[in-house]
Amino acid sequence: CSAAWLGVQPFAQVLHRLASLRWVCPVFRQREREMEFLTQHWAPILASAFIVWVASAILHMALPIHKGDFVQLPDEAKVLAAIEGLKPGQYMFPWGTMEDMKNPEYIEKQKKGPVGTLSIWPGSVNMGQNLMLTLLFYIVVGVFVAYLSAHSLPAGAPYLKVFQITGTAAFMAHGMGWIPRVIWFRDKGFFGYLFDSVVFALLTGGTFGWLWNR
Repeated sequence: CSAAWLGVQPFAQVLHRLASLRWVCPVFRQREREMEFLTQHWAPILASAFIVWVASAILHMALPIHKGDFVQLPDEAKVLAAIEGLKPGQYMFPWGTMEDMKNPEYIEKQKKGPVGTLSIWPGSVNMGQNLMLTLLFYIVVGVFVAYLSAHSLPAGAPYLKVFQITGTAAFMAHGMGWIPRVIWFRDKGFFGYLFDSVVFALLTGGTFGWLWNR
């Protein structure tokens, strides 16, 4: 893809050749083929993200499955007064280093409790921002699902095959990443979040199957 002709060709011809450069250069052609899945599957990417976004709002706000994920502190005012002024961040108690793990005093603190973590946010919840970032995350998931399925399924694949592949990929995105956190930090709501993940995967698979190029 030599550009030696740039200094001698008339301006109009230069523009014409630049416009057609992607068809001449194998690198550009290869890049274009790699990105075709976005133009071919933009509809299921966006549609599945929006559907999952709405389903997420319903599952968390309208249904009771997540009502017990968080509960009020006993004597909340006293606890808030005790932690007032803490900088935003994540705290663990009782605190200890790796060397402290063998310290009898630290071991006794662990046994006696309480044991846990504390997250202090930098400010109040921004619902609009969080909703938009959540939607963006679902779009990114859709892009990866489309990439995987575009490289493993033909254009005319039947609905159930598309549903199988894209639904599995979506479950890997929605239902696997948070499990190590539950194991290590003992977050509540395991079955609720697992249920969410299955619903999101089914909705994503169904949407891709519905809008798949045939």
